[in-house]
Amino acid sequence: MPSLKRIHIAAVFVLFGIAALLYSMVIAYEPLLGTGVAFASSVVAAFAYHGDATRQTVTRATIIVTLIYGVFTLQLPIAVIAACVVYLTAWLTGSDSPFNAPDTQIFPVESTATTESDRSE
Repeated sequence: MPSLKRIHIAAVFVLFGIAALLYSMVIAYEPLLGTGVAFASSVVAAFAYHGDATRQTVTRATIIVTLIYGVFTLQLPIAVIAACVVYLTAWLTGSDSPFNAPDTQIFPVESTATTESDRSE
């Protein structure tokens, strides 16, 4: 059973998706956009509820949602470029990046604190 905090976070994302869908249908008259936001927030709610979303899963889900959105809004070339940007960003900030940086950190922070032996000199 997930913790109560994760349940609350998932509930907030589900309610946000429902509110966005209702807003897009009733006020903005953009049901496709509202459906996309509702779907994306439900995916985030599922990740928040289960708590086991790995970096690869989130990257793949983002790429797939971006491409599906591009197909339905007839903006596939822009969606392909956005999916490539997501992939390259995940690759450059990942553990197998060409920068040999730890996960999600391109420029590692080096400590400038001195040790006890440096102070005694």
